[in-house]
Amino acid sequence: MIIKGILKAVKGDETWQEEFDLTTPAFYRSYAALVLCIPLFVLIIMAVVKYNDNPGIVPFVEINIILAIMGLSFSVIAYVLTLMFNTQSIFRPWVIVRNWAFLGIITAIAIAFGLYLLGLLPFSIAYMIGLALYLGILALDISLAVHIAKFDWAGAVFSAILISMTSIMILYLGLLQALS
Repeated sequence: MIIKGILKAVKGDETWQEEFDLTTPAFYRSYAALVLCIPLFVLIIMAVVKYNDNPGIVPFVEINIILAIMGLSFSVIAYVLTLMFNTQSIFRPWVIVRNWAFLGIITAIAIAFGLYLLGLLPFSIAYMIGLALYLGILALDISLAVHIAKFDWAGAVFSAILISMTSIMILYLGLLQALS
């Protein structure tokens, strides 16, 4: 089961691989997790639009393209890092686990904002949950870099910060462009 495998990988349990199909077709299927994020992103965007009481047209397509590029940026960085350290064999497992874990975190964020849209949670609480979970991606990336990519602590922190900063930069520059 994927959730069990993610939890094992994050904890460093060496049996995490038993929970995943790590074949090449499974690698490509893991990108379905990023596609499944699209309706969740739309839900989050709708909550932000409602909170801001934005009467204008929201560029949903452009924002989702930006978010998709942000999601794909991990694979690019992981590929470059595995090339740099000559550890290409861990690229596929690293991406598979990270893609499915990313979907899990985005699902949790979308649930919080969905509760706001239903009037069951104030926006400030949904936002804080979303922010905490988004920052949890940094901790996830550090853990996966240690336990899957086998980086030392400094390398794992560096790679996680690189991944996070690239995502934030893509998000910021993309939203700046889309909303101008």
